[in-house]
Amino acid sequence: MIRILLALSKIPGIADAFIKKNVSVFNSNNTDEIINYLVKINDKITKELVSEHLEWADRVIQRCQDLDIHILPIYHTEYPSKLRELSNPPAVLYLRGNMSLLNKDIISLIGTRKSTTLANSIANKVGAHFSINNALCNGLVNGIDRHSVENGDTVFRNTIGILSGGLNFHHTSSKITSELAEKVLKEDGLLISEVEPDRKEDQFSGSKASRIQAGLSSALILIQSSIDGGSKYTIKAFSKLNRIVGYISFTGNKEYDSDINFSANRTFDMLGLEGVAKMCDVKKNTSICIKKLIPIHSLQDYDIIINELKKKDDNSSFLF
Repeated sequence: MIRILLALSKIPGIADAFIKKNVSVFNSNNTDEIINYLVKINDKITKELVSEHLEWADRVIQRCQDLDIHILPIYHTEYPSKLRELSNPPAVLYLRGNMSLLNKDIISLIGTRKSTTLANSIANKVGAHFSINNALCNGLVNGIDRHSVENGDTVFRNTIGILSGGLNFHHTSSKITSELAEKVLKEDGLLISEVEPDRKEDQFSGSKASRIQAGLSSALILIQSSIDGGSKYTIKAFSKLNRIVGYISFTGNKEYDSDINFSANRTFDMLGLEGVAKMCDVKKNTSICIKKLIPIHSLQDYDIIINELKKKDDNSSFLF
């Protein structure tokens, strides 16, 4: 059935939300039955289009086998349940490395590519702390992403990289991302993408990958960002999921109080959830759903996040 799902995802106008809504159809083992049903409910789908894209799907499957890449479809029992909470979860995930990391509480560490020396140092300390018992997650790009996972000449164990391009990363990603991805695999980490192995990253793929990062994570920590920085895409997706948001708060430090690349952090300090809404460009009457917003001033505040992660049965949230 994975062939049909891949073919379907290739048809223009067939969104991930449509596939999520109709995922139960893939429980059938009858290929013709699945195709006939899909053709009936969506006029963008034709048997000819599915057949055409099945050939492409077969090439992708073979390429994944050649590169030791695992394809995980949304209908599979091992597909991350947290990711299914998105309105538009990826129809398929491409994975390379240690898939058992998906069973850990995942902490998304995010921030600007224009990170300062102070922020880089903080990011590294945060990454070192949470990598011991949790999995770290980000896009493996320059700046905060890089410094939150780097451990000397290698990376912290338990690192998950969400790549904007395909998992043939030497061909599809930037030099820095490619180097970090190589280190992640050497340290028994995991790489994830929603696009086929040889597809290069583009101007839109980064924001799409951000929602995967948000969907997989139990908690998100903003290290450093301007109010209009690219971190807004991950935070916007995350703020609909009733999970924990932490952010570095270093009030009283000259750099923190003045640098534009800490302006999102300062806005959270001043406005709380309204600050999150402002960063996400949330319009009136739209909800921000966050389990807890936690300013991080010191090492002790890390424990607050850890303790909140242990409250698996607590479904309370803050709404704005």
